[in-house]
Amino acid sequence: MNKNNPIEHQPESEAEWSTCPAGSLCRFVSVMKKRKQISHLITGAEILTACLAVGFIGFLGINQLSGSANLSNQQAEHAPKKPCPGGLYCKDVLAHAKEYVAHTLDQNLTQKVDAHLADCPHCQKKIDQLKANAHNNAGDQKAALQKQAAWEAYLLALNQ
Repeated sequence: MNKNNPIEHQPESEAEWSTCPAGSLCRFVSVMKKRKQISHLITGAEILTACLAVGFIGFLGINQLSGSANLSNQQAEHAPKKPCPGGLYCKDVLAHAKEYVAHTLDQNLTQKVDAHLADCPHCQKKIDQLKANAHNNAGDQKAALQKQAAWEAYLLALNQ
């Protein structure tokens, strides 16, 4: 047995080998090229199919997300409005803020603004700033800033 060739049976003479018929190697090469082309076409088709599938799934996902956003917007429009503190919205309180600070609002509206301010730190901050500016008193401004700092410290404590 030859160490370089592990095949057990080795021809003893060259008579066992015969020449290939004319054109058989050309046909073999052309068949192999066609197989390679077909293999490349199949691979390309698989890649294209995968890309189309991913794109289609992505398209459906985006449409579903935008559809759910539209649905939630429609639901929000038809849903009853969330009750606001004191029965007034922030924009209404801020619209009456100067009259509130000047004590020129009627008693009913003043009570509603007071109830709103008790539950809304944003509006309370605006009213405190208006009061401080209206009186132009350094003590009021300092108190408003201290109140704001205390509120911010409270919020920071909640976030930790």
